[in-house]
Amino acid sequence: MRAQENDKFSSGRAGGLSLMILVVCAIVRAQDPTSQPVLIDASDKSAITSAIGSDVVIQGVVSSAAWSRTGAVMNIEFTGTDRSGLLAVVFQRNRPAFDEAFVGDAAKTITGAKVRIKGRLEEYSGPLESLKGHPQMILTRPDQITVMNPTSQPAE
Repeated sequence: MRAQENDKFSSGRAGGLSLMILVVCAIVRAQDPTSQPVLIDASDKSAITSAIGSDVVIQGVVSSAAWSRTGAVMNIEFTGTDRSGLLAVVFQRNRPAFDEAFVGDAAKTITGAKVRIKGRLEEYSGPLESLKGHPQMILTRPDQITVMNPTSQPAE
C-alpha cells in the first residue's frame, strides 16, 4: 500500500514538474528577442523569399494603395519591390475596419507613407497566373499596419 502511495505522489510531482518546465520555457521564449517577427525591407528580395511561411514585419514606402475596379481587394505596392515581387492586400470584407482606423480612407492615408506591415508571408495562390509564387501578405486587421512617417502628399 505504501509503495502505491509513493508512486502516486511521484507521478503527481513529475506532472507538476513537467508543467512548471513548460511554463518556464514559454516565459523564456516570450522574452527571447529571436522569437519576435523579423524586420525586412520591402525591397530585399532574398530576405522576403527566405521568409515565406514565417511571421514577419515588412517596412517600406507605399508607392500605391488602391482598391481594385470591383472593390474586392485593396492592392498595396511598395517602392522598390519590382525585384522582390511583394504583394500586400486587404479584402473588401475588412475595408470598413481599415477605413475607420485610417481617417476614413485607408488607401489614401497609406499611399506615400513609410509603413510597417506585420503578418504571415505566403506565396500568392489566387486566380491570376502571372502572380503565382509571388510573396504575399494578407492583412485582415488595421493593427497590422503601422504608419512610421505619414504621407508627404499634399491634401486635396
